[in-house]
Amino acid sequence: MNIVLLKSRSDNAPIIVQQKQILKYAHHHDLKIDTTEIENSDPTLELEERKEFKGFLRSLSKHDHVIIFDLLTFSNNVEELVKVFECLLKRSISVHIADVNVCIHVESKPLVLLELLVKQRELNKKLDKEKAQGRPKGRMSKSKFDAYRPQIIEFLENRTSISEIAKILQVSRTSLKDYVNSRGLKELVKAKINLLQSTHKQPLITTKSNVAKECSLIKQPTDHIEGIHHEL
Repeated sequence: MNIVLLKSRSDNAPIIVQQKQILKYAHHHDLKIDTTEIENSDPTLELEERKEFKGFLRSLSKHDHVIIFDLLTFSNNVEELVKVFECLLKRSISVHIADVNVCIHVESKPLVLLELLVKQRELNKKLDKEKAQGRPKGRMSKSKFDAYRPQIIEFLENRTSISEIAKILQVSRTSLKDYVNSRGLKELVKAKINLLQSTHKQPLITTKSNVAKECSLIKQPTDHIEGIHHEL
């Protein structure tokens, strides 16, 4: 199963950039995209608190392939990235990083992943320095609509108008429109659809025996899996 994971971001990697690079990578390596996931959890939280992302990890099966734009799709914290890769590699899940044209799998040389983590640590130091000097990167403020984000994305995927969504959620149409535009949700949904249409999709076949349980991040069966939209 080849799964693309997209994430709406406020840095220099908008959805259209992620989409183009992932498509380029997939075509170059002859990867057929089976499904696309949209991850919406707050990246400032620790992984143990990101129920949505843990739900995504739990949904993966042994030998799946996850395709991401860059490491920031998972987290910008090196310690958290180590946890993610430990969780994935323990289950023989491969990670394709389109931006650097690298695939990390269980048989990869440790140095390959180590170099990526070192580069991320250096980038984090640079960003911390800029923040200390008064030039922090912009970050979206929280919104009351964040709680409705998964539903809004699902409505947009079904081509429901902003007016109709506002009526269903019983919220202001103008405020909802501003939220959708500021978060780039229409672009996110469009990219998801384009990625799925660009390659031939295979049927999803998941068996319980393929889902490993060794990862500590996915051991809590009481966590509610929410916010991940699975497109078959």
